[in-house]
Amino acid sequence: MKKLIIRTKSSSYPIFIGNHLLEKLEEVIDLNQYSKIGILTDELIGKHFIPIIKKGLKREVSEIIIQSGEKEKNIETFQYILEKLFKEQFDRKSLLINLGGGVIGDLGGFVAGCFMRGISFLQVPTTLLSQVDASIGDKVGINFVGIKNGIGLFNPPVGVIIDVHTLSTLPRREFLSGFSEIIKHGIIADKKYFEFVTSKKPAEFSKKELVSIIKRSCEIKASIVEADEKETGFRKTLNFGHTIGHAIEELKLETNALLHHGEAVAIGMVAESKLAELLGMFNKHDLEKIKKGIIRAGLPTSISNISTEKMMDKMLSDKKNRNGKILWSLPEKIGSAKFNIEASEQLIINAIKQILL
Repeated sequence: MKKLIIRTKSSSYPIFIGNHLLEKLEEVIDLNQYSKIGILTDELIGKHFIPIIKKGLKREVSEIIIQSGEKEKNIETFQYILEKLFKEQFDRKSLLINLGGGVIGDLGGFVAGCFMRGISFLQVPTTLLSQVDASIGDKVGINFVGIKNGIGLFNPPVGVIIDVHTLSTLPRREFLSGFSEIIKHGIIADKKYFEFVTSKKPAEFSKKELVSIIKRSCEIKASIVEADEKETGFRKTLNFGHTIGHAIEELKLETNALLHHGEAVAIGMVAESKLAELLGMFNKHDLEKIKKGIIRAGLPTSISNISTEKMMDKMLSDKKNRNGKILWSLPEKIGSAKFNIEASEQLIINAIKQILL
């Protein structure tokens, strides 16, 4: 088992990475200090992993089961979970274990931050995407009025437990989706890491290599979060690929052709790298390397049935904007990125056209 500590000005908590950690949860983190313990998960994840967790625990836990999918990250589900906690007589000394992917982690962390003005929560991410990204960095929230993560908080957990065994039940498409954020970490912070994680297909990495990849991605994100806890500056580089990616994801949520978050971000990274090239801050050779790496990972680089007009409308409602202007986080070379970059509407449209079929 590997252990990292993330330290910011307002909090400090451990990240544990290993194999078969769920069955020994009480050995990894002290649960005796909590009056009640609840597990928030979805129907698919719960079926696989709640029995494993409960087998290793020496006390009763409450189960809060919701349906799976991004569509559940809404105000109605948020209210349902709160009502469940009140009904189960949870108090301020309770613990909520968020067992699942990014939706569960974001939703559960937001609930924990609001219930009785805040209770403790533990992130137990079960998807590769949430293990390397969503579970780290204290951002929690829900989608609101068509805006992804439109309501939320910065709310640190008491810890993050990453059990790579949970990836064994992950559908191939979801596993590949996680490599999008892994590739992003390399692009914005570590060229050698980018070259390693794009050197072969995701399924070709051994379990030992996968643990090292997850650890390195956690280190990169933790170091950025530690330097800029509330996203006032450098942390914005983590948004690379997400301005266009979120717009694509939101538009596809309105259709039956849903995209996984990592797939949308992969397409976003291609378009935003093109924007960086059009701005003269990024070279074409590195753009091609990014596209090839994304393709090798089995991720998409283009999208159909979306108009530039709808894309622009979505991006103009992005919460990262200032004074009606889109502020971009873009690579200047593989391994380094800049933030708060402005671009003309025409250059943005030209970049978007590169990913439209």
